[in-house]
Amino acid sequence: MKVATWRGESRFTIDEAPDPVAGPGQVVVAVHAAGICGTDIHATQGRFPWTPPLVLGHEYSGVVREVGRGASRRLLGRAVACQPSFGCGECAACEAGRISQCPRAVRVGGFAERVALPATCVHPLPRGLDATTAALTEPAACCLAGLETFAMPRGATVLVIGGGIMGLLTMALARRRGARRLILSDPIEERRRIARRLGAHVVIDPSRASLRDRVMALTRGRGADVVCEAVGKPELVAEAIALTRMTGYLQLVGVNPKGSLLPLDLWDVHYRELRIGGAFGRGTAFRRALALMPKLGVKRLVTARFPLERIGDAFAHAAAGHGAKTVIAP
Repeated sequence: MKVATWRGESRFTIDEAPDPVAGPGQVVVAVHAAGICGTDIHATQGRFPWTPPLVLGHEYSGVVREVGRGASRRLLGRAVACQPSFGCGECAACEAGRISQCPRAVRVGGFAERVALPATCVHPLPRGLDATTAALTEPAACCLAGLETFAMPRGATVLVIGGGIMGLLTMALARRRGARRLILSDPIEERRRIARRLGAHVVIDPSRASLRDRVMALTRGRGADVVCEAVGKPELVAEAIALTRMTGYLQLVGVNPKGSLLPLDLWDVHYRELRIGGAFGRGTAFRRALALMPKLGVKRLVTARFPLERIGDAFAHAAAGHGAKTVIAP
């Protein structure tokens, strides 16, 4: 089979690899769609601590083509969403079902024609969800895991800074969790247009208007009840803190570069009684996110598809900020 191997910086090679075999309790999945994540792009830019050579891709869906001993044969031929990693089964993170935090987690890259995974990592698609949109389940689970760390205030105004895939999914999920007014800020018109279709009540171009002035005008000077920073830039985190209302909640959605310092005034946190939260990976939210996927109206978030052989072009396209989600179709 063919796999795309990341060789460092923006270099990829298309290589031949042995076809995976389903071991005990495993299945082999033919990958239908694998999304390019912001962390994949950050890795090629030296901003995320992964070491090449490596098969990237941790947002994917496919069809089960082989089942091993002990795995249900009912999975054969089923379209599934895939959890891309599995843990050691022994550490505290695994005991809590939080595989993303397992220090010995095995990650199976989806930029390949086929992958072998434990049967517990694949989940048949709910009615109304197509296989391409299903590849968004992993990032949706990451967004949902963050939003589940606090109770959405009744009638909340939610500000999302950043209209990439994580910001758009966070906004859609915040609406499902009871947010009354949704504000999204992004300098790219295409993303603001997508946000409107997903239900944003107000979209702001921060390159043409003061985000602070607009948000304060919309909230009568109080700030938003929930602010989600979905880009991963310390300077935007600082702005997000300033736009969070007293007793409000700041959710760190975007992944900041390792070593970034939280830009805040500790007195301000005490005085305004702010709550700041982060979430790493999908936590325990994957199944719940998958059940919500047909209800979110996010099919249009997949805005570009590339064959495996053009993975370099796909990364360039995604890194340039075009559209919402770029996927590889092995």
